[in-house]
Amino acid sequence: MPIPVVALLLAFGCSKDEPPIDTNPPSPPSGNSGNAGGPGGMSGEGGEGAVGGMETVPRPGSGGTVPAGAPPGGTQRVNEDPKGAPVLAEMNGVFHEVYEISKLPFTGKAVEYHATNVEKSEKVYKDGRLEQFTEWHDNGQKSREVIYAVDGKSTEKRWNKKGEEINANNAKARAMQWTFGVPGNKMAIEQYRGLAGNLVRRGFGPPDEENGDVWVYRNMKVRSGNQQMTTVRFTIGGDKVISVGVEP
Repeated sequence: MPIPVVALLLAFGCSKDEPPIDTNPPSPPSGNSGNAGGPGGMSGEGGEGAVGGMETVPRPGSGGTVPAGAPPGGTQRVNEDPKGAPVLAEMNGVFHEVYEISKLPFTGKAVEYHATNVEKSEKVYKDGRLEQFTEWHDNGQKSREVIYAVDGKSTEKRWNKKGEEINANNAKARAMQWTFGVPGNKMAIEQYRGLAGNLVRRGFGPPDEENGDVWVYRNMKVRSGNQQMTTVRFTIGGDKVISVGVEP
């Protein structure tokens, strides 16, 4: 009767040249190890780091949005229905899906920077409500500040690059509807051509921007044909307005 193969293996054992068989295979790595590596330098659960080496907070000057401070109350999972719209967060100009959100409304600041590391804008939130929005020119001068009341009303102040406040109450010409390219119209903004430059400042206040001899006024209302223009440029020469131009 032939001897079973299994019996032969048990009788003679394995060759001395063959490595011994490990009857106790290693356990799979724990998912809670803070040192476990991941794709692109991603740390394991409980570790530090981010996917692909991505910084969790963008550096100043990156132009991204930087949440300042962590919302209290822990987090909760976002609906992961594949058919549902994802919840997105912007960082460094790139949007990422968010898988956890704070249980409580956000209290803190969201700051954006110019490419020169100068602060560009700041939004202040309290209990999820926007309370204040501030903007700065690229030279560091404050350009706009809006305070939002609980009842929904807001107050706004504006400054030019020199730090001069643009007071709408003292610059009534800014709120008027002007025309351009309509000869004989009493609201033609070209009528400032040939007048003294101080009359422009008296009517429109300090310009939003000064490029040499060109004074730039934004957020204006000027009708040119079928278009509504919002930017007016006064070119000054010899303390007088030598030309007036408009742009959308």
